[in-house]
Amino acid sequence: MNELRKHLPAQRTQPRLWVERLELFREPDPEHLIRSISLRRGMNVIWACEPDESSRHAGIHAAGHGVGKTSLCLLLRYCLGDSSKSIDELRAELISELPQGGVGAVVHIEGTPYAVFRHFNAHREGMAEPGDDLASLLANGGSMVYKEFETLLSGSMLSGVAPRTIPETGQVIEWRHVLAWVGRDQAARFKGFFNWRDGEGVGLQRPRQDPPIVLRAVLGLVDNRESDLLARLRRLQSEQEAAQTAQTNLLREPSLIRGRIESEVRVWLEVPRDLPMVTNDLFKDSVEQEITKTQSKAEASLDQLNREMAVLEEALLQVRIEYKQVKDAFNAADVEYKMADAARLGDEAAYKQLAKRREDLKSATGPCEYGQVLFQQCQHIQAEIKTLSFVDKRDQNALLKNAEDWTERAVQALKRRNDLDAPLNLALAKVNAKDNALKSPKLRRDTLLVEKDRGQRLLKELARWEQASGSPEAATRVVKAAELCATIQRQIDSTRTQLSIVQHEISGRERVLGELTDALAQELLSREAFGTMDVRDELRPFRLSLRGGEAFRVLEILLGDLVCLLDASNSASTFPGMLIHDCPREADMGPRPYADFLHLIERIETQGYGEEVPFQYIITTTTPPPESLQVLPYLRLTLDPSRDDGLLFKSRFNSQIQMQTELRQ
Repeated sequence: MNELRKHLPAQRTQPRLWVERLELFREPDPEHLIRSISLRRGMNVIWACEPDESSRHAGIHAAGHGVGKTSLCLLLRYCLGDSSKSIDELRAELISELPQGGVGAVVHIEGTPYAVFRHFNAHREGMAEPGDDLASLLANGGSMVYKEFETLLSGSMLSGVAPRTIPETGQVIEWRHVLAWVGRDQAARFKGFFNWRDGEGVGLQRPRQDPPIVLRAVLGLVDNRESDLLARLRRLQSEQEAAQTAQTNLLREPSLIRGRIESEVRVWLEVPRDLPMVTNDLFKDSVEQEITKTQSKAEASLDQLNREMAVLEEALLQVRIEYKQVKDAFNAADVEYKMADAARLGDEAAYKQLAKRREDLKSATGPCEYGQVLFQQCQHIQAEIKTLSFVDKRDQNALLKNAEDWTERAVQALKRRNDLDAPLNLALAKVNAKDNALKSPKLRRDTLLVEKDRGQRLLKELARWEQASGSPEAATRVVKAAELCATIQRQIDSTRTQLSIVQHEISGRERVLGELTDALAQELLSREAFGTMDVRDELRPFRLSLRGGEAFRVLEILLGDLVCLLDASNSASTFPGMLIHDCPREADMGPRPYADFLHLIERIETQGYGEEVPFQYIITTTTPPPESLQVLPYLRLTLDPSRDDGLLFKSRFNSQIQMQTELRQ
């Protein structure tokens, strides 16, 4: 222990983050408190013991399972802002049993205590305030909502993390990434050092490469030169992708244009694939000549078609004039019939309408619509004016006396209208027939116009291809694009070389951590092994040089976490100084190494730091801890499935899973 003590940093006298108390409530009121769990700086053991053999729950809760140890860890993480899938599942079960319930905690952040309360129902906003009085918080509602506390906690824990972004991707390092490390999922089963969450990951873009970068950034192991080089490498790689894309487009543009032209023109003209596009030999065919021929044919056909359409359009105009004349005569007879019939009835409306018509006829100028002569020479108009000579009430009386005359006029007008009905339909049929006769030539004309323009378009594109594929300007652009790609590649190679040199330089911080790893390994395993550290290793940054295969893999992970926990008292580290280990796989380590690991933390606490312990270590276990740890101050809670009040919530939830298990037993 004397050798290990030399490697223990002691620049901080308390953790940057630790939980003093956790309380469970049926309702947010001190009178509905279910359980209060006092925690401390240093080691905190939560022991889920075996039930009494006489208990009816002995089979159900064998080995201390299902009593609440994992729920306790999840609720601790929930108070610290975790929102993982396992916590959502726990809250769903708790809401069904305790719909108004919640969890409270006293959390110390950089030496300042905060009282925090969160409802099991996430739709209800939590609350927080400075201080350690949860009863006061529940009574007055707190001075801040939980989101404000979470922002304060996140900002404080990440204030010294450098860099704050993953250099290669630019992703921001967040509190949830570090919290996943502080409180591993029990379901992840300590399968690997960076297996912090089971299945869902931690939200990092690169699950394999990014966690080691988070570890190094939090521990203060990212050299400024390395960070700058990584950022530069990322920028150069982006520039290289853009330059290569531009170069590829320049090289492919002429061939793409030519390929599209050839494909389109050969299908259109139905010419063989071996026919050359252009030729200087006047006696040899080429695609260009075929295009010219097709264009000439289209223009000739278009001229002929335009002449045919001119004849058809002239015939259509004549039948439309005939139809217009018959229709005008029909309309005139129809209006005259309706006027005469209305006048025959002698109503006021007819009188006013006829008077207005008379005034309109008197003021009319120009040619008559019906007689095709000037209004003043049209006998039909003059007769109308003479007939409609009444202008006042006396004329209306005269109108009524001439009812027989108006009746006769109505009969004559109706006969004229009926006589014009058949000619009108015949004229309309002629118009429709001529109109339909024009549709086919119009369609053929539109097709010929497309064919004629298609040839011109393809010839212009062919000329563009000739210019792009052989012009000096195009060649210069291609050469410059290639030179730019080569320049960027040289810069990338140079940056990678510098980065490799920097990464292989062992910094003072890495040397300190490596020595601490080795000292812990030798203290733990009685100098039968030594420990090494490589923080750039994406799988096993901490290693034990001891034969034993998987039996010591979990111990290796625990040792690595312990190194980071102890190093948190170094001012260069921004690790929170808190760890939550939910039931490590002690069966995979064997009882002796597991007990030795717990004894090691006990000795570090008592002999290495004494009263001012700069870390908080919370561990749940179903294996009985060593006797020296089965008492205060280390043992903080014993969960006993033999009785209801020995469970975390002091009651058995009537969940479907529990009921099915009990029925099977």
